[in-house]
Amino acid sequence: MMVLRWFLQHFGISLFIATMLLTSLSCHAQRLAVKNDAIYDALLIPNLGMELKTGGHTTVDVEAIYDPISFQSDKKWKNWSVQPEVRFWGCKPFSGMFIGLNALAGGFNVARIPVFDFNDKRAQCHLFYGGGVTLGNHYVISPRWGVETKVSLDFVHIEYSRYRCGTCGYKEDDIVTNYAGPTSLSVALIYVIK
Repeated sequence: MMVLRWFLQHFGISLFIATMLLTSLSCHAQRLAVKNDAIYDALLIPNLGMELKTGGHTTVDVEAIYDPISFQSDKKWKNWSVQPEVRFWGCKPFSGMFIGLNALAGGFNVARIPVFDFNDKRAQCHLFYGGGVTLGNHYVISPRWGVETKVSLDFVHIEYSRYRCGTCGYKEDDIVTNYAGPTSLSVALIYVIK
């Protein structure tokens, strides 16, 4: 378990980028779509996704976010996550409704944010992980463009450290908790490579 945690923590984003580049070089153009989530864009969080058709009713989707930004007054909401997913389509890939099985891994460093009781504290998690189901719909705009809406419901295991203030290094506690519920709400712009 420690080896998996170390690997995901140090190579998660690099593995995602390498997978995207290698897959795009080795697959047929009609089978590949790239996507960008408009909700993350509105929050100024860089994100990117890629989906590959694997069969008549299946695709594999991988999405990642990375937010390295700190705000004024020692506020920060830094996070990263990778979410691979296998999707099963009702009709055909990239059209209509789908259900997916996903995995999720990521980390965060949050300080002085008025949510989760972190107004004057800092929380740092090197790795959280979990999985669950996704329900969504792909709306075709044109042969190359589409809009995807989805919601993911997951079980997530989180281990993080809580610090007394946003800048000091005094650790108050190590916390282990689990979360079950919505983890993703997405409205993404899709470009299908033809």
